[in-house]
Amino acid sequence: MSNSSISPSILVIGTGGTIAGLRTDLGNGGYQAGQVPISTLLTQINSKFPLKNMQLSNIDSCDLSEPLLSELGVQVRMGLADPEVIGIVITHGTDTMEETATFLEFVCGGSARNFGKKVVLTGAMLPSDHPQADGPGNLSDAIEFAGKRDSQSGIWAVMGSKPILGLALVKGHSSQTNAFFGEALPNDWVQVSNDLPIPPDNQWPWVEIITSHVGARPETITFLKNHGVQGIVLAGTGASTVHESLAPALEQFMEAGGAVVRASRIGRGYIGGSLANGRLAKALSAGNLNPAKARIALQLALFASTQSSPNPLSWQDYFARMVGLPEFR
Repeated sequence: MSNSSISPSILVIGTGGTIAGLRTDLGNGGYQAGQVPISTLLTQINSKFPLKNMQLSNIDSCDLSEPLLSELGVQVRMGLADPEVIGIVITHGTDTMEETATFLEFVCGGSARNFGKKVVLTGAMLPSDHPQADGPGNLSDAIEFAGKRDSQSGIWAVMGSKPILGLALVKGHSSQTNAFFGEALPNDWVQVSNDLPIPPDNQWPWVEIITSHVGARPETITFLKNHGVQGIVLAGTGASTVHESLAPALEQFMEAGGAVVRASRIGRGYIGGSLANGRLAKALSAGNLNPAKARIALQLALFASTQSSPNPLSWQDYFARMVGLPEFR
């Protein structure tokens, strides 16, 4: 079933996660992610499509790194350009799946749509040897969806029998098997047709997430500014409000050339362009992106703004287009 050379075929890329996990303690439900190779997982399903597989990594997705994202992006682009590949499925841990989906949307989404192919992430909430393992069903559904010839090309995820647009993907529960849902995107959001450059593994901009909370203190922001952080995503309270103690430090960070994006620690809902009290007026809003997704988007925007181009854009221009903000800066 795996490593088939018959065309057309589905390319299945294994990266690890719970779907490749094995239980370690029957008494408390413990397990270790990233233990079973993708070639073995594929023997557990039936597919009408010939399958080719690639083991890119076998990790717990909480340990996902930026260099691994870069390598995944390169492999996905190669698969999309391969005429013998009609679709791509990526097995992935659920903890950071939405971040990978965001990355792939902005660096591979245009190519996927131009080639008329789907890139489909899938995973599991239960390890592969659990009596009610959800991985085989998710993997089978993802392969079926990736191979379906229709107009739904682009970056997707399939979890719990539900196809979810990649950029809309959200993990909304820590343990239920139906943990994922699709966040609504703005009605005027336009899928960007030109893919952003993939940062080499050692050139990802340094961006951190700072949470606004009761008793927040500015020293962390000052520390980050003094140590070379290029961008900060604010996980603000409510509609991305910010504590009065953090606002001046973030303003100083922006005055020194740092990039700031306002998201919400709630993780759902649209973030508007300005706050009623006038704080952080020069920060961009994250739109519908939660803090983790906004961080990936900001890193890609910052990197793209440093690349030579006939029509160079600022990071604000790139970010605004990526998230569908109504105005570019």
